[in-house]
Amino acid sequence: MPAADTDPIAESTFDAVVIGAGMGGMCCAAWLAAAGLRVAVIERSGQLGGRASHRTRNGCVVTTGAIMVPMGEDSAIRQAFDAVDAEMNMIETTGKMRYRLDHGDYDLPPGGGGLYGMIEFALEGDETQAKALFGEFRRALSGWAPLDTITMRQWLDQFTDNDNAKNLFNGYTAALMGIGIHELGAGTFFEFLKGSSKGSRFGLAAEGNGDIMNTLATALRDRNVEFYLRATVEEIVVDGGHVRGVRLTKDGQSQILATTTVFSNAGPDRTVELAGGDDNFEASYIARLRDHPHPATIFHVSFVMDRPLLPDLDGSLVLGNNTNLIYLEIPSNISPYVAPPGVHLHTAYGAPADSANVDYKAELDNTIVELEENFPGVLDEAEFVVKAMHRGRSPGMHRWVGHTMPVTTPIDGLYNVGDGCTPPGKIGTEGAASSAKVAAEYMLARRR
Repeated sequence: MPAADTDPIAESTFDAVVIGAGMGGMCCAAWLAAAGLRVAVIERSGQLGGRASHRTRNGCVVTTGAIMVPMGEDSAIRQAFDAVDAEMNMIETTGKMRYRLDHGDYDLPPGGGGLYGMIEFALEGDETQAKALFGEFRRALSGWAPLDTITMRQWLDQFTDNDNAKNLFNGYTAALMGIGIHELGAGTFFEFLKGSSKGSRFGLAAEGNGDIMNTLATALRDRNVEFYLRATVEEIVVDGGHVRGVRLTKDGQSQILATTTVFSNAGPDRTVELAGGDDNFEASYIARLRDHPHPATIFHVSFVMDRPLLPDLDGSLVLGNNTNLIYLEIPSNISPYVAPPGVHLHTAYGAPADSANVDYKAELDNTIVELEENFPGVLDEAEFVVKAMHRGRSPGMHRWVGHTMPVTTPIDGLYNVGDGCTPPGKIGTEGAASSAKVAAEYMLARRR
């Protein structure tokens, strides 16, 4: 192993080392611990969960990013928790979705039929047009599926010139994936829609995302997983194309964790840097990595008021009538544990109009302007506790949906997990957890 800048303290040996305690890293550790492996988790902050955590602001439990968490039996998140007997303290909000366009709001019906209803709503009750467009959606879901050689916007352009329909699905994709329909491949859209249309269940962590992540961490510690918090990874040690360890700094001391397997939740770009740079990786892998380098930026605004903006909203509002503002939720309408009595916590998100060319400050500011346009008076009444951008090393997503990297790498024993390598049809926290399951299963199969 190469010498560190300072002499490292005595090595510890692990079956696997996980870099980063976001949703991908934590779920990966759960699968490995459930298989009886000795695992170390390294996290640069003192908090677990990454963007699937929370902070306390003005007595309120404020998310660090993720808000609606999958919780059904088919969810890779739920399966990871179950693998180590960790509870998920959730309040279910499945199906409680509202959509807004210039001409009004539409609530998904509880008994199904939501996709047709959304289309009819966008087309302002024109049944002939709605049935025709819905028929094209059904064909794409059950027959010929479009390819990613065209965008979802181009797919819609074939069948309708109605701006409301395009605005509705633009709000939908931006809220879920951080990019608009002019950026999202049509095939990727339908792959997600097909996989998420039936049986998916979602909810709000009753006492905040950090609560369920800490519960998972307790279960992992019970299975002898070691956590290195406030530790900085300096290098993934590679020798002859094989992982040999991880060099980290904690409390001013350098330390090497010896291992032949590393799962990195740091994002594919950062993982390459830590493992010695482009020259240590086979050319086709680097070509794919550099082919589409755009992360998806998310604008995050949380604020408190003396009243809820929408007293009856106990789920999510997706907005398709704006340039940047795409999503609003009122967590205190859902859970009594996230805000003090009489205080109403709101969380809103925005997305860039064009993710490949973002004016960060102006578009964050416009997200707030559009809050006022949708809810006149909010700027006079609200106390803002978060105005943030998830981008750069901690973006909304490390890579656009449809342009993610594989969980495997050309370096033996090195895997990616997280939102930069989500499997087809998966997004967000569920995508991160799904990548962890795929990577862990691949590694465990090789050990047999």
